[in-house]
Amino acid sequence: MKTPVNKQTLRQHLTYSWWKYALLIILGTLLVNLYFTVTAYRSPESKKVSLYIYGYGNEAELNAYMARVQEEQMPDMEEMNALLLATDATYGPMQLSTYVAAGEGDVYLLPRDQFVSLATSGAWLPLEEEEELTSLFTERDISLQSGWRRDSDTGESHLFGIPIAKLPGLEKLTMVENGYLAVLVTNGNDDNVLQFLKIFCEDMLQE
Repeated sequence: MKTPVNKQTLRQHLTYSWWKYALLIILGTLLVNLYFTVTAYRSPESKKVSLYIYGYGNEAELNAYMARVQEEQMPDMEEMNALLLATDATYGPMQLSTYVAAGEGDVYLLPRDQFVSLATSGAWLPLEEEEELTSLFTERDISLQSGWRRDSDTGESHLFGIPIAKLPGLEKLTMVENGYLAVLVTNGNDDNVLQFLKIFCEDMLQE
């Protein structure tokens, strides 16, 4: 004999089975979110430039600067952003090594110790043949000698970093003691990343 459907039976059913409907709603919401997360558009590496800073700085001003460069000088880029990494003694090095190993970030600004350690392991792109970049400094008679390091894997020495002591304009945006600018060798977007680095150095050479 079928149970009649009326207010009393419906109320009784909801009293004992409400959690099933709540679970269905939650699962449905999660599936919809997962679908949009998986299918959401992501800019290709060739359309992104990121500046990762292992130190202190004004992230809002840095991102405002990146947005201005994108709008005025690199309009083909879809994403340009700056990110401040953790600097505490425990989590900071782990986060930095994880990002580098994963190939995240393009231009890094980091202290000497971290720069040297990663330079000797071949993490940075050699810069000495980038004439548009290096000429910014040679024309001003600025030495980049401290940015040369030896790659322990190949035994070769290269210009792996730009010492930020030569870039007085950076003092208004960041605070990285004895720092260097370097390009991750696995950035996947050499042309645009090097173009940004040139623009950045040119701007930061101005006090």
